[in-house]
Amino acid sequence: MKFKVLGSGAGIPSRTRNTQSFVLDVVEEINQYFLIDASEALQHRILNTTIRPSKIKHVFITHLHGDHIFGLPGFLSSRAHQGGEGVPLVVYGPPGLKEWVEMTFKVSGSHLNYPIRFVEVFHNGEYDVEGFTVKSYLLDHAVDSFMYVFIEPDKLGALDSGKLKDIGIMPGPVYREIKNSHTFRHGEETYDTADFLSPPVKGRKVAVHGDTRIIDRADYLELLDGSDLIVHEATYLEGEQEKAHQYFHSEINGVLRNLSPISYGQLLFGHISNRYDAEMIQGVEERLGDRAVLAYDYLEITIPRDSR
Repeated sequence: MKFKVLGSGAGIPSRTRNTQSFVLDVVEEINQYFLIDASEALQHRILNTTIRPSKIKHVFITHLHGDHIFGLPGFLSSRAHQGGEGVPLVVYGPPGLKEWVEMTFKVSGSHLNYPIRFVEVFHNGEYDVEGFTVKSYLLDHAVDSFMYVFIEPDKLGALDSGKLKDIGIMPGPVYREIKNSHTFRHGEETYDTADFLSPPVKGRKVAVHGDTRIIDRADYLELLDGSDLIVHEATYLEGEQEKAHQYFHSEINGVLRNLSPISYGQLLFGHISNRYDAEMIQGVEERLGDRAVLAYDYLEITIPRDSR
């Protein structure tokens, strides 16, 4: 599992940062990508990667501000001619997203050659997406803005061949049959398969925020607790907490303090304002040390199992 940054900036693109778009790469797990937000120039960003649009079958939009959605109609249109013909797509997002896309297509005379379905998300929503559980949580922004939490299913533990040999079952194709069963028979006895498996491997959890003020509610922190990767906005890098709150955004040190009571693996800050120059960015990175990483375009983060 990998997390890929296609756009790390806030509001207005710069020469070095496009506005926000992310990809959760679950190709190894389910041969797909999950696209999170669709900023302007998304298509061009994808062209600079190995991502195949036809393998994006689920899109998650955090909120309807332009720097998060202006690339969506173009991506949908291009996907139709990049191996996506006949490949269904599901788009998750706040109320109004479906109407906006449909009106854009109607006015521009655009048509798709694959079925598309829109799912209107809500606070504390839960969705089954290709075996993953995806939860939506309403944040605190000037418009409805959501966090998406992607939870991978637990993986079965390994089969204990020693225990199977002890009861007289030697290695062979039967091992696969046993692992895929709840119980199995050998001789005159019925056995529970769970007794012959190591503990299950915990699924990974990735939480991706839309734009938001800092939230200190207990249910929010509980949902984030145990994440392997948290992606949070940092429109304001340092020392402007009041201004950040005024404009419905977050400041980096406030986020770090807010998340300090919970456990997580990696923390990635994105949605970085283009008013910060390279020297300022470097200074913040040095002060962060190993506590967090500032996103940059085309950054790729590997999310190992048991990274918490």
